[in-house]
Amino acid sequence: MAQRSLVTFLAAFGGILVMIGGILGFLLIFDPYGYGPRFGMANIVVLAALAVIAGLVILVYSGVTHLQGAERNLTGGVILMVLGIVTWAIAGAWLLVAIGSFLTVMAGLIILLLAILHDSHIQVQTA
Repeated sequence: MAQRSLVTFLAAFGGILVMIGGILGFLLIFDPYGYGPRFGMANIVVLAALAVIAGLVILVYSGVTHLQGAERNLTGGVILMVLGIVTWAIAGAWLLVAIGSFLTVMAGLIILLLAILHDSHIQVQTA
């Protein structure tokens, strides 16, 4: 049970960091040093919106993985890893988004490893 709490904490903290990174990225449009015009204001707005949406999805799904049973943790781990990688690919240039995505991928990897080690009926076929 403590492992699931660790995974939930990592994924939730990652989702919160992704949302904060998206909001700060949006606020950097108004920077007097010209962060917005160099990258394009529309591009920054879209990236910020996608980061906030991805952070919300990660945050919600971290709670779902905490409530799922052991037999569904493989799927939950894969989904968390995919969410983290996609978020990293979309807006990983921002530091907080990259750290939050990394934490989400680590949470997915931990839950995958725990599910594989816990379930004895999951077998790998060798040639």
